Amino acid sequence: MNIYEQIINDIKQDIVNKKIKQGQRLPSLISLSKKYNCSKGSVIKAVEQLRLQHVIYSKPKSGYFVADNLIREEGNRTGYYLDSGNPVVGSFPMFDAQHCLHIAAEMYSAFSLDISLRGYPSLNAILPDYLALEDIYTKSENIYLFQGITQILTHLTLTPFPNGKETILIEEPTVRFYIAFLKHINAKVLTIKRDEFGIDLNQLEDYFKNKDIKFFYTVPRNHNPLGTSLSHRQRKQIMELAHKYDVYIVENDYFGGTHKVPKYVSIYYFSYQKNCIYLRSMSKTLPMLRIALAVIPDEFISTFESISREAYYYSYFMPALISQATYEAYLKTSIYKKHFAQITQSINTKLELVRKISSSWDQEKLSLIGAKSGYYFTLKLTNQIKADELIAKLSKKQIFITSNDESYFNTENFDNSVRLSIARISTEHLKDALEVIYDTVIELLDRKVGIM
Repeated sequence: MNIYEQIINDIKQDIVNKKIKQGQRLPSLISLSKKYNCSKGSVIKAVEQLRLQHVIYSKPKSGYFVADNLIREEGNRTGYYLDSGNPVVGSFPMFDAQHCLHIAAEMYSAFSLDISLRGYPSLNAILPDYLALEDIYTKSENIYLFQGITQILTHLTLTPFPNGKETILIEEPTVRFYIAFLKHINAKVLTIKRDEFGIDLNQLEDYFKNKDIKFFYTVPRNHNPLGTSLSHRQRKQIMELAHKYDVYIVENDYFGGTHKVPKYVSIYYFSYQKNCIYLRSMSKTLPMLRIALAVIPDEFISTFESISREAYYYSYFMPALISQATYEAYLKTSIYKKHFAQITQSINTKLELVRKISSSWDQEKLSLIGAKSGYYFTLKLTNQIKADELIAKLSKKQIFITSNDESYFNTENFDNSVRLSIARISTEHLKDALEVIYDTVIELLDRKVGIM
């Protein structure tokens, strides 16, 4: 490692550990040069790199000051929290957030709140180019904004579809909040098993052909509890079957391209803008905002807008003006590119660590599923230990995980697994937590053997 890189790493670490606080002046260039026994040029190169990264900023004749652009992955609570996919607000660099808010206030200062379903025109106009970076090709008039994915799913579930069908097909496991809503309204639901290999396409075709399927809800990558991605072949064939049997696909692409899967294209890519509704949420990358988007096919727009306008009077779902403005500022600057790179690097490092540590485990006792994309992965337990038993034992050790039971619509299909999330834990603490989790499994098994 070059000396200037060492200086960069040390200053960042001091900021994270709060040895140097936000707004505080850095040591002088001369003192840093003496501390590292290097030339002033090396120090200047280091601080300029930090300035370009928005970690610090300069004041004429005063020196360099901490802007605190570093991601805070963990909150202030005691313990290791692997039970939630919602990152802390500090996971978005505060200096960048303030910068976006400042730009947003300037851009939207002459605007007033509107009930447009597509959001403000200036934001709507740039979204097609932004989505095209991920091979999501659409027009601005097909893009609608919501406060979040839950709001969109509620809307779609209650809306009559052009195919006139009523049954909703979901994969198991899937997002537990949507399952809770489907049960709450007593919706007509069918399920299809999803595991580390994906779904059974023959069973899917049978459902599409012989059942009254309104739409198939799927989370192909990133945010499925398994932490796996559907293969390219499966994504393509799912869309082909939907076209063949006039079924809609509701594709929940949490994170969007924030954590990229190599050579990945969405199900929507194969849709030719028909029979597929594409959803994307920003709540994981911009946790201080509530904003998500839906890409609606032409044949569905009239019905969708009619129901949406009626819903306005009892369920306001449009994102707040400040959320729209901040999101627009975020996209128009280079901040989102830098932020996505930071998140991707963090996720890749953690998931690689999960795969490495779990490779030494006895797979008959505790096996890993996923850890391929996004925040989630699943651990499958031996039947000798119940998921709730492990969760309770770990909570006493200040390690918090959650069962996958609520991710199954049919509870009898629950496979005694637990879901973990890397959203709120540092790499260092993740290593410690995983080691304790495995040791706890062995401890519980040894105790059962002793009792027998």
